[in-house]
Amino acid sequence: MRKAKADADGLVTALGVTVHERSRDRTILILHNLARSCEARREGLSINERGRLVFKSGGGSETIALSEERRREKHIPTAVEKAEHERIVAKRRKERAREIWSFGRTEPWPEFDVIYTGKLTLACSGSADGLRKSWSDGKTQAVENMLDAFIDGIKLIISAEVERDRLYAEKQRRRQVMRHRRQLAEQRVKREEKRLAYLDWIAKTRREVDDLRATIDAVPREVDLPPDYQRMIAWAECRLANLEAQTTVEQIQDTLVERGLYADPDPLYDPEGDPPPEVNYWDY
Repeated sequence: MRKAKADADGLVTALGVTVHERSRDRTILILHNLARSCEARREGLSINERGRLVFKSGGGSETIALSEERRREKHIPTAVEKAEHERIVAKRRKERAREIWSFGRTEPWPEFDVIYTGKLTLACSGSADGLRKSWSDGKTQAVENMLDAFIDGIKLIISAEVERDRLYAEKQRRRQVMRHRRQLAEQRVKREEKRLAYLDWIAKTRREVDDLRATIDAVPREVDLPPDYQRMIAWAECRLANLEAQTTVEQIQDTLVERGLYADPDPLYDPEGDPPPEVNYWDY
């Protein structure tokens, strides 16, 4: 703050502090006393990578800002400004007489002046959730006398934010658990459909095996059969052999293992049973 240069409006900005240069010395004293209070109470006060003051306590932190109140007031022109205004107006008249037109304000002063009142406010940037987050100069008390109250207030805000983050993390955890349970439920439904489809296929295939065997045994098997007839019988016997091979106990077991239809332990098991249906994104 001591080395910071004031801009054209007299503002001094450093460490998240913005005050008029008239308030520089007082601001330095406030920050000095704030640092000493933090040290005495074993709280952290440091500067982050963005060059802002940071208060640290109980696993949380908040950036600190010190600012000065300002207000706009109608500008009252000085005698010099009035004289300049009259000169501009006279010049504008002469130009118009020569049909030279120009526009814009003739007043050489700003419409408003920004006045820095000297009233300082010490604040933190956290989400207050209804808690007090700023301390300002008042009629009977100055910021210098509110530093302990300010520290207590920031610690309360940090505690509230830590608790809010904990509750949010817990909600997210429950939401993820419920999302996973619903995914398991969906997969169980699909698996039931696959189980039923495979069992239906086995039943249909075994019926076809019985029908083919009965048909092959029932058709005439004379020595001199026509060639197409013989090829039909050969095809039927070949199909019968393939279908029987696909429905042996060993082949069915291999297929069940490959498709994971009856795995033990069950990877889709939910000890809590089926979850309630989802109503909206935030439902859990």
